[in-house]
Amino acid sequence: MIFRKIRKAINSFCFWIRLNKHGKKIRVSRYNFFEGLKNITIGSNFSAADGFWLATYKKYCGFEYTPEIKIGDNVHLSRNCHIGAINKIIIEDNVLIGSNVLINDHSHGESMVSETARVQMRLISKGPIVIKKNVWLGDNVCVMPNVEIGENCIIGANSVVTKNIPANSMAVGVPAKVIKTLN
Repeated sequence: MIFRKIRKAINSFCFWIRLNKHGKKIRVSRYNFFEGLKNITIGSNFSAADGFWLATYKKYCGFEYTPEIKIGDNVHLSRNCHIGAINKIIIEDNVLIGSNVLINDHSHGESMVSETARVQMRLISKGPIVIKKNVWLGDNVCVMPNVEIGENCIIGANSVVTKNIPANSMAVGVPAKVIKTLN
């Protein structure tokens, strides 16, 4: 038990020293994947469980990007979350993110038909992602590019967010639709 705590502390230390900017009490588990941490800012009281993939890409297949990820205070991610940017992703304070969540501001290629292998295509972003304060993303949620989720929202499990969600809303489905206004 003591060995696990020491290893987690070492993993967390190695993670936060590579970040652009960071707050206090940043905890990450040991089975994670990180790329481009110099383009990422994380606030205080951040934690991420195993399987966290956090990446920004300044260069991909010869193309250059100006990525940025900003994560506020008191943000918690459950297992197997992926956050990736070539543009900009902002996650404000007090956000809870369930397991297997994808928050990604880009895709591979502009067209559906191409002779070039998908993995070799230019990355394309349709716009930034902003997740406002006090949002809860349920398990298996996917947040697509050019989306803003307003304050105090709940996004139900297995939802795909393709359009803006107004503040104080509960949204579910594929694509996610507001089903209730929260008090």
